[in-house]
Amino acid sequence: MFVTPVDAENNLFRVEHAVSTELAELVMATDWLNLPWQPQEGQESWARRRITDTAIPWIDQWHRELNDQWPAIEQQLDRKLHPYSGTAWWLDKPGFTCSMHTDGEMPGSMHLTWQGPGTAFYWHKDPSTLRYQTPEQPNAGYIMINQVNSTGYRQLLWHAMLTPSESYRVTSYTWITSQ
Repeated sequence: MFVTPVDAENNLFRVEHAVSTELAELVMATDWLNLPWQPQEGQESWARRRITDTAIPWIDQWHRELNDQWPAIEQQLDRKLHPYSGTAWWLDKPGFTCSMHTDGEMPGSMHLTWQGPGTAFYWHKDPSTLRYQTPEQPNAGYIMINQVNSTGYRQLLWHAMLTPSESYRVTSYTWITSQ
């Protein structure tokens, strides 16, 4: 896994080659449309399905690889993290958009794109202030750290997906919390 800061703010990182090629191929070959799902809690009105973890045939391998990667993620972020706690798998329907928002006080996340467009980050709540656009690339995405610094300041990480997805979008969302 390669984790690189997108700029000097040290709170947003590009992720590439998040998991092994073998596992990435399994993710890409998954028949997402035919897996059981439920609405994502707090996003029930969105055109989003949260795939039932236990229905994913390779989920144990996913958890093993993320657990194994966790020390390297800590090192690359230069932060001590709470242990890996799980991943949500989302299938967004064609036409899905996500308006500009911050994640409030949620501590952090790793959001990987497997199929479809990535997330755009902005300096301000203004689409003309693009900070970083995650690529439309499988096994890649971002890590966002959304915690206060030593002075108590929390920089708002405005992000969105403003252009509707033309097809189904598959992403994985892993919670990250610094200690």
